[in-house]
Amino acid sequence: MTEKDLIELGFERSEDQTPEMTGCDYTYHYYTLDFGDDIYDRWCLISNSSDEAGKDGWDVRIFSSDVFIFTNRYQLEKLIEVLKYNVVTDEQSR
Repeated sequence: MTEKDLIELGFERSEDQTPEMTGCDYTYHYYTLDFGDDIYDRWCLISNSSDEAGKDGWDVRIFSSDVFIFTNRYQLEKLIEVLKYNVVTDEQSR
């Protein structure tokens, strides 16, 4: 998967993570896509970092989980469609 794919699928680029911020020897960034309105009940897809993607290509995981990994744009796009279609809004939860 490419960085362009992530952008086209609606992922947002993080700010650059600098050595001063992270303690790493290099600067990198990553992408996220959030689902849900509630800050405490949000589901997030997160990419690997740009330095990792430079070696192995971009992939996406569910935040805080290593159970699923998506490397295929088509499969990730279908997952995003299902999630967006089924997000419970604040009005629905009342």
